Order: sequence, then C-alpha cells, then structure tokens
Amino acid sequence: GGWSKALAAPDIEDRIANLTQPTSRLRILNPFDPAIRDRARLKRLFGFEYTVEMFVPAAKRVWGYYVYPMLEGDRLVGRIEVKADRKQGCLSVQKLWWEPGVRTSAQRRKKLDGELDRLARLVGVSDVVWQLIAK
Repeated sequence: GGWSKALAAPDIEDRIANLTQPTSRLRILNPFDPAIRDRARLKRLFGFEYTVEMFVPAAKRVWGYYVYPMLEGDRLVGRIEVKADRKQGCLSVQKLWWEPGVRTSAQRRKKLDGELDRLARLVGVSDVVWQLIAK
C-alpha cells in the first residue's frame, strides 16, 4: 500500500526488457521455494493463497499434510499432494486440485506426468502411482 526504498542494479530496466518468456513446462514447487516463501507477496502478485499445513491439525487442514504448488509458465495452476514410499519404490499421488479457471487437457496432463517422473527420480523412486484419496 505504500512506497519502500529499495536498491537495484543500475541497468535494471535493460535487464527487465531483455528477460525471456518463462518456459511452459509444468513444475512442482517446494513449499519453501523462494518464489513462494513470502505468502503475502504470493497472494498479491498471483492471487494464490497458500499455507504449509503440516503443523495444522488434520481436521483443520484445507488442503493436506504436505501440498506442493504447481507452476506452469508464469501461472500457479494447481496443488498436488504426493508421498514417496521408498520401500515400495513409488511416488504416490494422493490429491490433486486445479485452480479455478484452469482447464485440464491431455497436454497439461502430459506435462504433469513428466514433472511427476522427474520428482520420482529426484526422491529416488522408480514409479508414479495415482491413488487419489477422497477428501
């Protein structure tokens, strides 16, 4: 609501003018990613309300225990709750929510599947299993 003094590189306007468009890849973001860590800024810039609910009692959670925001290009398009089971060697998709106005499509699902495969490799499992749990 007000102005704040800030420092910027002398060529900041040139840097902004030369930015490339973000990739259209769908990414699953860590809840502590610097891009979303400031929840008030996240809400102000993207209209995306997000709370890490792992310390919220289960009965009071809006989304889930450990829910990841999903970014596609420059838009937050949904949330997903996944859990790695290293003994079984799988990443289980437990819940999925698309943001209002986001339409699912074969292309978007393909992007999500690719990102889930990358996340599975990152956490050291080989399979992705869809086990959507009713809320």
